[in-house]
Amino acid sequence: MPLPCPWYQYGVCTSPKLPGPTDAVVSATRCLSDNEYKSCAYYVESSSLKLNNQKSLRRDKLKIYVPIHALPKEISIECPYAALSKMEMGIVIAYCKVLDRPLTRFEAITCSKYWRDCPFRQLVPM
Repeated sequence: MPLPCPWYQYGVCTSPKLPGPTDAVVSATRCLSDNEYKSCAYYVESSSLKLNNQKSLRRDKLKIYVPIHALPKEISIECPYAALSKMEMGIVIAYCKVLDRPLTRFEAITCSKYWRDCPFRQLVPM
């Protein structure tokens, strides 16, 4: 049975060629096709990736649970290690590149207010 693109997860593209999950490059007709997704600029063969790359493996398993991950539309986060992504249903989520996972609503609001003091951000080498 043909499968859709392995990097298409829960309405976002999780390709390792992207800095973080996003739905900006998602085209449902291409991503869910049998083979058309292989012509996408963000497609990478899974076998060409190093299996010990923990971040890619975690990103493949991105799980969004709308009641805890959906954010208010007016939120903004200035941290360079956070990315806001608008999902296909119009909801907005925050993704932390340091933690390599989506942030809950509570975490995202805290991140928005206190990103300069974030202990995780301070662990990143300059």
